[in-house]
Amino acid sequence: MNAPADAFTLPHSIEAEQAVLGGLLLDNGAIDRIGQLQSRHFYREDHRAIFAQIMQCISKGQPADVISIWDGLQNRGGAFVEGLLPYLNLIAQSTPSAANVARYADIVVEKALLRGLLHVTGKAAELAQNPRGQTADQVLDQVQSMVSKLAERRARTEPKMISELLTEFINETDRRSQGLEAAIPTGIHSLDQMFNGGLRGGQLVIVAGRPSQGKTALSVDIGLNMATTYSVLMFSMEMSGQELVGRALANRGQIHLSRLLNHIDAGDTLAWDSVTRGCSALEPMRFSIDETPAIALIELRMKAKAWKRKHGLDVIIVDYIGLMTGGDGEKRHEQIGSYSRGLKALAKELDVAIIALAQLNRKPEDRGDRKPILSDLRDSGEIEQDADIVVFVHRPEMHEPNNPQLHGYADVLIRKQRNGPLADLGLRFDGPTCSFSEWIGPKPTSQATHIERRKGFGG
Repeated sequence: MNAPADAFTLPHSIEAEQAVLGGLLLDNGAIDRIGQLQSRHFYREDHRAIFAQIMQCISKGQPADVISIWDGLQNRGGAFVEGLLPYLNLIAQSTPSAANVARYADIVVEKALLRGLLHVTGKAAELAQNPRGQTADQVLDQVQSMVSKLAERRARTEPKMISELLTEFINETDRRSQGLEAAIPTGIHSLDQMFNGGLRGGQLVIVAGRPSQGKTALSVDIGLNMATTYSVLMFSMEMSGQELVGRALANRGQIHLSRLLNHIDAGDTLAWDSVTRGCSALEPMRFSIDETPAIALIELRMKAKAWKRKHGLDVIIVDYIGLMTGGDGEKRHEQIGSYSRGLKALAKELDVAIIALAQLNRKPEDRGDRKPILSDLRDSGEIEQDADIVVFVHRPEMHEPNNPQLHGYADVLIRKQRNGPLADLGLRFDGPTCSFSEWIGPKPTSQATHIERRKGFGG
């Protein structure tokens, strides 16, 4: 049983590995005291195989002694089988007891972590010398991710009794009853009611719709509402920063966007008062805009992490997911899926809520009411799978412009929510100021609904 050729260069402890294996062979019950130790933590290949065989026997309720482990590995075969039985006897006889197995296991894990750090530093040096088209910031983010994964492996999570979890849940319920709500309100009361108070860190919220239905306007309106108290960062790949500022000024100043984009006479005091009011409302807001076109997921992650360190961050808006680049896979749906998975992971990593906009395919146009459903999400069903909440924005007046009942009416359709109900909400959309508010009164009826009912499809 020979150690690897670089045994004197990499951190390891053959003695600790032998003591762990010998302790387990002497007392199978010691498996409860080895903590997070896994076969990959062992330095020597034969030790990894022996440990894995011990774990397999114990998990099956079978005895794990010298003979049974030797027999199991003998049947598998391998380069180290020759001389295995005498070696197993040696480590079993050299270990006086299993009393200190926990300490020996910690040493094995510690050495494995140090080897992992050496691997990461070597990989970092390799990337620095050959970045393969990546920027220095992208290389740094990749190295930080590798170090973070090492830290995650080190962290231990133990099972908890339901009584302990219940105490934590009641404490959170008490916080909410005292108004110390962890949710981030959207500023639209009916939405907040459906979302149990608002959005929360770790959530990925998809806002989708056909072109010109108002998904960007709704997301920006919500973002501005949140930015009065929370930090919001918007990645806008479709609109420029100036376009978004114009919409935000129209929204908060309650002035028509067309007035801002055209000429305002110097004597038009009403218009200039609205501009002043909008500027006063926007100036203290913590609403930031990144207008990098076709941003890659890794760059988005890097910028979001840096922004959170410098300024704090609670909400990210991505407009829109279909314009991102650098995804895994050759096919479009594979790339889109990698973006949604990456955004969900980022939401959990930074403990922020992410609102990501998405396009729909043309299938809603073939339905009588043209209302979208989950399968209409464009390019990838993985968006639906990764999202905690999926909201569709649908404005029936776009299809029936001559129906006065529908003017300003918007359906906000909650079609997926992990921890809440599904619902069809009616909101008022004011196009000139790009703002949403509650719809007052009964919901209007579209001509398409009447047609469907006459065909026998209605209620």
